[in-house]
Amino acid sequence: MLAQTLISVGGIALVVLLARWLGVRRPAAGLDTKAAADLAEFTLAGFVANDVALGADGGGAMVSGQGGHFALIKPHGSHWAVRGLAAPVAVTVENADLIVDSGDPMFGSVRLRIGAEAAETLAARLRAQAGHQ
Repeated sequence: MLAQTLISVGGIALVVLLARWLGVRRPAAGLDTKAAADLAEFTLAGFVANDVALGADGGGAMVSGQGGHFALIKPHGSHWAVRGLAAPVAVTVENADLIVDSGDPMFGSVRLRIGAEAAETLAARLRAQAGHQ
């Protein structure tokens, strides 16, 4: 009985060490403005980035592009997930946070700490864009 328990614990420890060595739970690499713009352009066909609103913790970004298009970026495991936004965009501002609903239930909402003034400005742009389409 003791031998089985020790073998089980040893097996679990081996799996945990192997997962760490392979980087299975490694968080996504830090995101900066250039990386966010490049990621949006690479992921979304025809997207040309203009401005980037980067979350203070580097945990996401909103990229505005030419033609009134927007890309929302958030971490997903050890990678970044990107969604293009279509009007209307559900957006709210809480304190210094911009909260953007992607409209995709699998992607969900993204909270970006970008400062109160920047959040209000970007929210107004997203709402205005929604009114034009």
